[in-house]
Amino acid sequence: MKFKKWVIRGVVSVSILAALGLIYRAVSFQQGVKAVELEWSESQPGQIANFGSTKSLSITPLVNWHTRDDSLKGEAGVSYLIKTDHSTILFDVGFNQKGESPSPLEHNMKTLGIDLKSIDTIFLSHAHLDHRGGQKWVNKNTFSMGLEQTDLSDKRIFAPTKTQYPNAEVTIIPEATVIDKGIASLGAISRQLVMGKIEEQALVINVEGKGLVVIVGCGHQTVPKILQRAEEVFNTSLYGIVGDLHYPVPDGRLNIAGINLQHLLASGEGPHSPITIDTMKVEAELLKNTGLKVIALGGHDTSDQAIEYFSSEFGSGYSHVRVGETINIAE
Repeated sequence: MKFKKWVIRGVVSVSILAALGLIYRAVSFQQGVKAVELEWSESQPGQIANFGSTKSLSITPLVNWHTRDDSLKGEAGVSYLIKTDHSTILFDVGFNQKGESPSPLEHNMKTLGIDLKSIDTIFLSHAHLDHRGGQKWVNKNTFSMGLEQTDLSDKRIFAPTKTQYPNAEVTIIPEATVIDKGIASLGAISRQLVMGKIEEQALVINVEGKGLVVIVGCGHQTVPKILQRAEEVFNTSLYGIVGDLHYPVPDGRLNIAGINLQHLLASGEGPHSPITIDTMKVEAELLKNTGLKVIALGGHDTSDQAIEYFSSEFGSGYSHVRVGETINIAE
């Protein structure tokens, strides 16, 4: 009898502690959201004018959910190869969720005939596992293209938050910054998620005779803030958006321990109020009202249902993001 009472008391104690833990996390999350929104309302980003342009721009997905064919590997991660008149940029390095060697990024680069030597710049959007090569690298404030960190000492590397890499210099650019002719960072925009605060930057490329093309990694910034920041910083109209905008509706791709991370923990206002299809439709209308000529959505954090909706709404201006299929903005 005493043993039974001891067990009951233990279960009750554990339940109470668990409930208190959830309450603490919920309160901390809400406090974080308020702090981030205050930071946003008080931000005064500097303007960037006349930062040059490029006549050509091509974007080739190297890691994403959908692929051109079965010779390429897809996953819930992101990497793009971006070519302009002046630079060849590797944007993020994928996930390598299965710990493969070669990683999906390395495999796809080889299959597509892309030599690392041809890349002069690495641009990291934010410090999440599906963009930095896995959680073990995020934990070390670094990144990796595969299971081992290859020599990148001859590359320019840009990140929005503290990042290091063996025998290479990483330039931290939390604010909107020009990194080459016609190429700039939008600057880090903060977002409080249940799993913690994240700061994400997007790449902005000015295409001659067309306007700005914004390349987005995850879209944690949210569409309204991306559009507002682009308007505040640049005096050039928006021509296109390529990447993921975080529309895991009704569900996302990334499930760990039975939890849909993208939908429940990394969208909307948290687990109690994740993003809805209605919100997505409002933001799609907001994008249409900017006069966008080109939009392409990746499937790494955007559902097939959302992709189909954007395809129908934007018609000929819409392109699918598939690994191995180059999106030519200007040639």
